[in-house]
Amino acid sequence: MTLPQRQSHIVKQKTGPDDPVLQETLQEALTHVSSDDVIAIADELAERHTRLFLNLKVDSAQWASPFADIASAITHTRANARTITNYFAQGDYNLFEDLLRGESPTPIRVATFVEKLNALDTRLALELASGLLHNTSPNANWLWTRWLWDPTTGTGILPLLAGSTHNLLAENLADGYARVGSVSAMSIKFGEGTGLWTDELISNEKRAQFANSAFLACAYCVYLYGTTSWRLSREFNNLLPSLPNMARKLLGLKKIKEEPPMVE
Repeated sequence: MTLPQRQSHIVKQKTGPDDPVLQETLQEALTHVSSDDVIAIADELAERHTRLFLNLKVDSAQWASPFADIASAITHTRANARTITNYFAQGDYNLFEDLLRGESPTPIRVATFVEKLNALDTRLALELASGLLHNTSPNANWLWTRWLWDPTTGTGILPLLAGSTHNLLAENLADGYARVGSVSAMSIKFGEGTGLWTDELISNEKRAQFANSAFLACAYCVYLYGTTSWRLSREFNNLLPSLPNMARKLLGLKKIKEEPPMVE
């Protein structure tokens, strides 16, 4: 398995406190993910798209059965998946038709959908809306999750890669969704200089649809893994999942069973 190249392109001083130990830890964290990992995650997203989201029909008869699986696919915790499933337990799926197939511009449809789900946390409603759109039509739509950009806390991988929150600040949800899309697209240029964004990643049409989501999840986990390792003891660090499996969790994928480390 090849390791990513030009690692300093991911680690910036702006990603954390100006501490040489933290920077060293972030550099070390990069050795836990490779271009092969990003390709594997993109392939898993493409397989899930075909199995669960392709030709998805929004009606009570065909929607109810896979809805729990859909909820799990677009959230990164079981608790959030249960919350979404319970919210729609009565089978009121009419809102999804307008979201997925409405005539309004996508940012307007996302904002309208989220505003109607006023009993859900706004961040979770956004993850539901953008997750459905992205997984059904990945080339036309993008994710907006709290690990990408959380305006309530000013955190996420997008402002870290962009170097500031300037291009993400918005006055309403529709504008916010459009801005997240623009910065996500800009991140492709960043990814090309990391060694994680390869020709093999984008040469396959099905895989390429999810290349940026896989890359951004891995990039976020590099930062999360690095800062967590910096703060915790070695004993706690040994309990952390692998970086690729952390990225899978963010994207609602099942983790891959890992071989235990060899004892010398």
